Amino acid sequence: MEKKYKLVSFLIISGFIFIMSTLIIMQTIISFYTTNMNYDSQHLNLSDVDYSNATVISDGYNGIYWNDGRSEDPDIEVGENGTIYAVWWDSTAGLWGGGIGDDEIMFARYTDIDGWSNVTIISDGYDGTYWNDEFSFKPDMAIDDNGMIHVVWYDATDGIWGTDSEIMYVNYSEAMGWSNVTIISDGYNGVYWNDQASRSPKIAIGENETIHVVWGDDTEGIWTDNYSDVDDIMNWGSIDTEIMHASYSELKGWSNITIISDGYDGIYWNKKSSINPDIAVDKNGIIHVVWEDYTDGIWGSDTEIMYVNYSEATGWSNVTIVSDGYDGIYWNNGGSQRPKIAIDEDGIIHAVWEDYTSGVWGTDTEIMYANYSEALGWSNITVISDGYDGIYWNNGFSFDPDIAVADNGTIHIVWEDYTNGVWGSDVEIMYASYSETTGWSDITVISDGFMGIYWNDYDSYDPHCVWYNNQLYVVWEDFTTGVWGSGWEIMFTSVSFSITQEDQERDIPFGNLYLFIMIISIIGLTVYTNRKK
Repeated sequence: MEKKYKLVSFLIISGFIFIMSTLIIMQTIISFYTTNMNYDSQHLNLSDVDYSNATVISDGYNGIYWNDGRSEDPDIEVGENGTIYAVWWDSTAGLWGGGIGDDEIMFARYTDIDGWSNVTIISDGYDGTYWNDEFSFKPDMAIDDNGMIHVVWYDATDGIWGTDSEIMYVNYSEAMGWSNVTIISDGYNGVYWNDQASRSPKIAIGENETIHVVWGDDTEGIWTDNYSDVDDIMNWGSIDTEIMHASYSELKGWSNITIISDGYDGIYWNKKSSINPDIAVDKNGIIHVVWEDYTDGIWGSDTEIMYVNYSEATGWSNVTIVSDGYDGIYWNNGGSQRPKIAIDEDGIIHAVWEDYTSGVWGTDTEIMYANYSEALGWSNITVISDGYDGIYWNNGFSFDPDIAVADNGTIHIVWEDYTNGVWGSDVEIMYASYSETTGWSDITVISDGFMGIYWNDYDSYDPHCVWYNNQLYVVWEDFTTGVWGSGWEIMFTSVSFSITQEDQERDIPFGNLYLFIMIISIIGLTVYTNRKK
């Protein structure tokens, strides 16, 4: 009887070991498969990228194609509930005026229930009064933790602030709707001192819902170098434009302006144009700003990407060059322009820009990338728009990048590219990504070639992207003709990532759990068997 009992116990234990071993093997196979799926998702090509076809969002609401002007310079954000928001400037005429010269800022949103909304004019028509009769250009948008939408742009409409262009701001909440316009680049405490052009603003939300805005400004001050001698104000190489910053908090309202591209410790060394800034705020409340700068230095006489940061403890930092001078070697001798910046969950700063420097990639412009960490400082530069696996095939111009960082640290970058391919000879929107496990991916065209059909036969420009819930959402301006007409429209697409590195990390504990259950089962059965003895 005892031998029979031991045999039964042995069979039970063996059965448990077999079942749990099978589960571990299955988990290993699944993990291996998942890893390889993630690898494929990071090395996308034209045949297997999972992206949606392009949707025109600036025209065609309910099948009515009324927008016959130019729709340009879009931006995109996603709210916490998954609602997608887009803004752009538009020359279409309406009761707000219109035509080229009275361009307005337009807004649309998307929900899963309702789809894309009709267009709303947010730069004019507050309470039915249409006062904004000049151009409104280059909007930028941010959403705070309470779901309030914040939009800035630069505007040429005259007012008590003068006849120069100013930075304007509006916000939206479900309770109040769209606010009236506020001038934030002039008129602090009722003093209108900013009498030159303010351009190309960028906005970010910091801690305690503080709003931060930066822009390029031509206004003279103690920071100015020979501005009055310049006749052509569009000659960026001669003007001493600076990067300005203003902020808003509920307690203090809008701040006065601070010059952040010059005057560190009272020394005004930056003698030429500082333009096209971008801004991000990290989870510790530190503000990070990049821009392109024409000032000469040990880096040469070419434009470079400059960087500063701000913390409550130390104030604004001095300028750092991030596009040249790695390990003291100044090799970047072409123009570095239109930078964008993003910060990941670990506080690493990621910067991209377009660059005219020649190299093994050729003499065409490429998209360059660098990052910063506290431990290592600024990295050397990586060319991400050409040279995958050592093959330099991208021989057209690569311009105007944008960047988004996923929750798991994967970097996503889009840009406009003039290289010819199966998609034709028109400009397309290209995409590349980076993860720690796979490195930089090959390039994917996302503005054309959906399911192998190359329908987009005109130029696609100025992409902007945002990451949310395992998807990358992208908007751009497009000149392709369709039922919407032959004018510029705003197009939208999304790139899906069903399996991410974050998912893999979550999968690992399950294998450990199976092993733990198996060990406990064996111990329990052994104890039970010994008790029967």
